[in-house]
Amino acid sequence: MELLITLSLLSTIICFLSSGTLGVMRPRGVSLPKKIFYDPAHHFHCLDGSGQFPFHFVNDDFCDCEDGSDEPGTAACKNGVFSCLNHGHVSLNLPSSRVNDGICDCCDSSDEYRSSADCFNNCKELGEAALEAARAVREKFLKGADIRSEYIRLGKEKKHEYKTLLDELNKQEKKALNVKNEKQDEKESAETRESIILSQEREFKQAQQRRIAAEKRRLLEQIIQEEAEARKAFSELDINKNGKLTSEEIKSFKRFDYDGDGKVGDNEIQFFMQKKEEMSQEEFLSSGWKVMKTAFIMDQTDETPAGFEFEEEFEQPSVESEEKPKITADNDEKIEILKDAAVARKDFADADKLFRDIQAEIWHLKRKMKADFGEEDEFLALEAQCFEFSEKRYLYKFCPFDKVVQVVKVNKEETLIGLWEGWGTSDDRYEHMKYSRGASCWNGPNRSVEVNLKCGTENEITSVEESSPCTYVIEFSTPALCTTLPIEIKKILQNDLPFI
Repeated sequence: MELLITLSLLSTIICFLSSGTLGVMRPRGVSLPKKIFYDPAHHFHCLDGSGQFPFHFVNDDFCDCEDGSDEPGTAACKNGVFSCLNHGHVSLNLPSSRVNDGICDCCDSSDEYRSSADCFNNCKELGEAALEAARAVREKFLKGADIRSEYIRLGKEKKHEYKTLLDELNKQEKKALNVKNEKQDEKESAETRESIILSQEREFKQAQQRRIAAEKRRLLEQIIQEEAEARKAFSELDINKNGKLTSEEIKSFKRFDYDGDGKVGDNEIQFFMQKKEEMSQEEFLSSGWKVMKTAFIMDQTDETPAGFEFEEEFEQPSVESEEKPKITADNDEKIEILKDAAVARKDFADADKLFRDIQAEIWHLKRKMKADFGEEDEFLALEAQCFEFSEKRYLYKFCPFDKVVQVVKVNKEETLIGLWEGWGTSDDRYEHMKYSRGASCWNGPNRSVEVNLKCGTENEITSVEESSPCTYVIEFSTPALCTTLPIEIKKILQNDLPFI
């Protein structure tokens, strides 16, 4: 009976002590940092303070603590944690539910101490392979870190160049503003002279138009009066009121006796009737009145012109050509004034454009100086560069701090899938770039891109994936992110002499 009790006690001790560490009395599954909380000489206190128990309750395959800290070496607690020491490799923490589940999780096989799993300790081999890989990562990191240092130097140098250029542009802006103001004064002065000469010309043209209009009205009134006189004369001559004039009717009027012989002869009748036997009112108004009008005028004055001779043909009176009015202003002077105004306008436009161009350059430069290019401006080296990634159907162009474009290889059609928005928002913000406001998808949202950055010796896109419709993820390696070694790599290298 005493032997059975002794064996049982020994079994319990073996259960909570890790193999090979009997001297330090560390219960199975407890990590080295937490060993101090497991003292066999005292009651065990749950690590969350939820209770205390005799020490033999530890690893008794019954869960007593709410946090499962009393069962690190068994699967009794659903929230327990089992720690593999994995000597020669990296230690590992597992959910205690995976203890003795028939699957080898720890390379030292300590998680399967009571199972049928055929586990063996291969920590040494795994540790050597991991160490070799970690050394390669470290080598790559150190090379990238050197390049990053160069990026930092270039970034600071570029920022200094920006400041120098900004100072120079500020000086140029002041000079350009002075020139612009001078050219504006010259333009206003020239345009004032131009306005005066154009105003004079407008006034002259308006006066000329008024004169022409008045002359047209006078002529129209004269025509109307002339027609009225003609109709009155026709009515007087048309004795029988049949609407026609005849030779006999002409003979009845002494005013047509031009030769003063006391009668109207055949020659006089032929002249005034224009060799016609009769004349309609229409013919009289169009041509007859012009011939007979002189007889009516002479009849009113009772005078006969001396030496009057009849012509066989009636001659139309000539119309005097109108003289073109002369412009009062000197034409050469006007041309010179207009030319000066045009030149002044162009000079001002050129000066204004130069001033605005300098202002735009200053604005862009200030924006660059305020932009976030990393904690030490290490990412400034990537600005104004683009990187490409080719896959089966598409070519992707990633331009840091600008845009991301997708190009169809077949027809070279480009689609904007994102414009620079900013860095990530978490503590590792410089590991993520966000691009938004890309072209809208058919019946969907605007395209967007997230760029995940990692340390690398070269700037290159390693993969592109459309994680969801119209949302893209780009993996990008760059020396600019080679700041610190990953924790897991440091852990592997912590006992490596070259690393230390």
